[in-house]
Amino acid sequence: GISGQMRDDYLDLFGDAAVMGKPCGTDLRDGKHSYTVRALLAVVDDDERRVVQAALGDPSCTLETIAAVREIGERRGVPDSMRADMRRYAQQASAVAAGWRPRWREEAVTFFELLPLWSVERTM
Repeated sequence: GISGQMRDDYLDLFGDAAVMGKPCGTDLRDGKHSYTVRALLAVVDDDERRVVQAALGDPSCTLETIAAVREIGERRGVPDSMRADMRRYAQQASAVAAGWRPRWREEAVTFFELLPLWSVERTM
């Protein structure tokens, strides 16, 4: 759930458009206050905030501006902190699934233990 949505949001700015088969920055252009945007706004200075906020909700935001926002996030450590948060949420979900073992078939429990971790590692 949470880690999967975070990964979607993360990939929208920090993913590889060629691998995903769609452009990056869609959430930013759409004005979505995604996990990534919220993480960015939590760590930027005033000048960087102006760049992010100018792009937020601008459907004509250029690839260069998206790249500038991405660079701000990378410089501020947003990808690393988001990956750590995603992993933490995925581990919590896996632990919940492990608790199903007395009532569920082993292969079903194993699937639901691994699914959250897969969602954190996926590239598309």
